[in-house]
Amino acid sequence: MTIADLNAVSIFVQVVDSKNFRAAARTLAMPKSTVSLRVAQLEERLGTRLLDRTTRTVRLTEEGRAYYLQVAPALATLDYAERSMADLRSAPAGRLRLTAPFEMGQYVLCPIIIDYMRRYPAVELSVDLTDRRVNLVEDGIDLAVRRGHLSHSSLISRKLGSPDDLRLYASPHYLDLRGEPKSPEELGDHDCLVMSGRQEPARWKFRRGSQSVAVDVRARATVNSFIVLRDLASAGYGITELPDYAAASAVSSGTLRSVLDDFRLPPLPWYALYPSSRNVPPKLQAFLNLLTAHFAAVEAAKSK
Repeated sequence: MTIADLNAVSIFVQVVDSKNFRAAARTLAMPKSTVSLRVAQLEERLGTRLLDRTTRTVRLTEEGRAYYLQVAPALATLDYAERSMADLRSAPAGRLRLTAPFEMGQYVLCPIIIDYMRRYPAVELSVDLTDRRVNLVEDGIDLAVRRGHLSHSSLISRKLGSPDDLRLYASPHYLDLRGEPKSPEELGDHDCLVMSGRQEPARWKFRRGSQSVAVDVRARATVNSFIVLRDLASAGYGITELPDYAAASAVSSGTLRSVLDDFRLPPLPWYALYPSSRNVPPKLQAFLNLLTAHFAAVEAAKSK
C-alpha cells in the first residue's frame, strides 16, 4: 500500500485551479520547474497522465478530471480540519450577532444567552428578536435560530431538535359552551385560533399511532404570536395550538386545558442557520455548542 504524497497532490490541484504552471508557481511561491517536476512525479506514481500541457495552459485528461474531483474536496476537508484545530486554541472574542423569533428568544434563548455571557466575557452579543426573516449575509448576522420547515437556501442548517410539543388548548368556559371535540374532524364545528406564517396556517395535522389526518379549521383569529393566541384562548375565543412553554402558566392557573390528547400534532423542529461551514469562528462555534447541548438536554428530560 502506497501513501499519497499530499504535497504533490496539493500542487496538482493548484495547477488545475490556476490553469497553468506559471500562475500556480507564483501562488505556491516555488520555482515553476519544481511545480512541473512534482506533478510529473505524481503522474508517474499513479501510472497515468493527469494533464495535457501546452506552452500557455494545461488541460485535464479524462483520468485527471476524475482524480481532481476526488482529491480537491479531500484537500479542502483537511484544510478545514486544520483551521478548526487552530480555532479551538483561540478564545471566543469579538462581536456575535444573533437573530431569533421574538417569543422564542424570550422563553428559550434567554438562559442560553446568560450562560454564554458568563462563559465568554470577551464576546459582545448583539441579539435581534424579530419574526421577520432577515437576510443573514446582507444584514451581517452570524446566526439565526428558526422554527419549522426550512425553505431551500445556501445557508448551513443544523437541526437542534423539537423539545416542546404542540398541543391543542381551550378554556374550560369555551368547552362548557361549545362542547369538547372528541376527534380532529369535529374541529370544523369550532372557532379556532391560528398561528400565521405557515404554508397552510388553517390546516391542522394530527397523528394517532400510524394514522395521520389533516383537518381544515375555521380561523376566528390568525395571529403571529403564541402568547396572544394563549390569551385569546384563555379568554374563551376558541381552540388553539400552543407549545409547552407558552401554555404552561395558563394550564397551571386553570384558564386553559388540553384537548384531543390522544392525537399528536407533528413537532416543529428548531434549526440553527449560519452563512458558511468554512472558517466558523470560535465565538460562533461556542454558541452553537451551547445551543446543541441545551436542546439535547431538554429532549432527554422529555423522553424520561
